[in-house]
Amino acid sequence: MSYYYFAASLPMLIPEQPPPFSVESFRHQCASHLGPHDLAAMDELLGGEPAPQPHAFARRWQVADSHLRNAVARTRSERMRKDSGAYTRDVEGVDTSIDRDVADAYSRPTPLEREKAIDRIRWRRLEEIGGLDPFTADAVLAYGVQLTILERWARMDEETGAATVNALVERNPADKEDKS
Repeated sequence: MSYYYFAASLPMLIPEQPPPFSVESFRHQCASHLGPHDLAAMDELLGGEPAPQPHAFARRWQVADSHLRNAVARTRSERMRKDSGAYTRDVEGVDTSIDRDVADAYSRPTPLEREKAIDRIRWRRLEEIGGLDPFTADAVLAYGVQLTILERWARMDEETGAATVNALVERNPADKEDKS
């Protein structure tokens, strides 16, 4: 199914830029424009219940994301000299390019830069799976997942991060030794 009007009305998403609206607002817009099967897939992709009928795009994305997560688990396990078997899932197919992309991401000097590089891999995979025609259901579904990536980064900032670290340090039982 094609969504010419809806897709044309959506602003362009730019990696590492603030989202133009919230995922919740986007989901509300989807309810007015998507067919039932595509809307159920969108709900699943945005973190809701699994769709009653599997959607081809959602399945392709789950496979691609599992390949990525497995590659991250293997890379992290290698660095810690551990067996990755306990941290990976069985997934159909093989994607050898993902290992190279993740190795490149893990060559970054800071955890923040690594995480951004991994999200850039996700973004590219979503663009590939979404296809070349921006008016298809697949493209709109990819847009929804990309929006979740932008929203996650928008929620992160230095002040919130510092507050979280301080709260964790204050809760640390080792710091509350009995000094009597």
